Parts: sequence; structure tokens; C-alpha cells
Amino acid sequence: MRVSISHPERMDITGPGGAVTHGADQDWFPGLWQRRAGCGPTAAALICAYLAQTRPALAPLYPEAAMERGPFTAHMERVWQFVTPSSHGLHRPEWMARGMAAYADSRGAALSPALLDFPGAATKRPPWEAVEAFVARSLELDCPVAFLNLHNGVVKALDSWHWVTLTALEDGRADLLDSGEKLTVDLRLWYQTTRRRGGFVSALGDGA
Repeated sequence: MRVSISHPERMDITGPGGAVTHGADQDWFPGLWQRRAGCGPTAAALICAYLAQTRPALAPLYPEAAMERGPFTAHMERVWQFVTPSSHGLHRPEWMARGMAAYADSRGAALSPALLDFPGAATKRPPWEAVEAFVARSLELDCPVAFLNLHNGVVKALDSWHWVTLTALEDGRADLLDSGEKLTVDLRLWYQTTRRRGGFVSALGDGA
């Protein structure tokens, strides 16, 4: 069964010359370190913009509501102030969850993110069904999922040590947004072959 956010087109962003990207790109940040380490803040900014468009109570997360590169890049910089990578990047899912909640609070809105931590040790990992259920539950709430992948396993389309935004899931395969492109990857194969920890964050937690 396929589960997806309701309006994936609302994550499209128009850039110079009318070119449309599917989601945002960390290369839009003005600073060198931001461009190198900005995948987490970029994913958080994209998710917040989607929630702002689809839930009136969360409109303050992105009040401009303009899915154009200029204002969206300014939005990414606001989010960076709260979802801030360390010297090794934003490599823990709890940092993403705390940062998104703090950003929402700064805008007069409320988020209670939930996370599913994915340990490095295979014997300590949750079963695939738990990962699938966590992602599906968030998508059913019409909330994209931030996915931290520190090792891509044998899934060549995924970059290691990287955050992306999941928008749909079907039979173990996930649609995701990364660097302005929409990709479909075998998430179950990642689960089976990754060698490091990772995690998943739902900005809405169990809320509606």
C-alpha cells in the first residue's frame, strides 16, 4: 500500500528563469560551511514550509508562503539559526527534533517532533516493520519525514552522512527530495545494508 503526503507539488520551488526544483538545495546557502553542512537545515526548512502551507495554525513557520528561491533561501537561513550543524554536521536525530521545536517556538507556533533512532549495532536496531510504521504514520498525518543516513549501504542513489526529506512510501521504496530533485530509493535495502546509525524525525510527532 502506498502512503504519501497530500500535496507533494507544494514542495516545488521556482528559481531563476522559471526553473522548478523538487524541494530545496543546500547549495543555495550563501556561506561555504552552510553549503557543506546544510542538508539538515534544508530538510527542516522544507518540512516547515510544507506544514505552513497545509495547516493554518502552523502558517507562522513560513509566513511568506512563497515557494520561490529568493524568499525560500531567506527562510533556510532563519531555520539554520535553530537547526544548526556542529563541526561534524547535524549527525544526531535528536538535534533535528530539538531544533525544529525551537524554531517553531521562536515563530509563535508549536511542534512536538517524534524521532526514531537507528543504532549502529545491528542487534540493537528496531525491526523493519517499526521503521516502516514510523514513516507511514507521519505521512498519514500529511507530514514529510526527515531522514538521516550516515551510511548508504548498497543504495547508490543515497549520499552518506546526509539528511533528505521523505514524501511517500510503498512496499519498502520511498520517494524523497534531495538537492532539488525527486528520487525513489529502496529504503528497506538501506535498512538491510547500512553500517552506521541514522534516524527519522516527524515534525508533528503523534499530533494531527
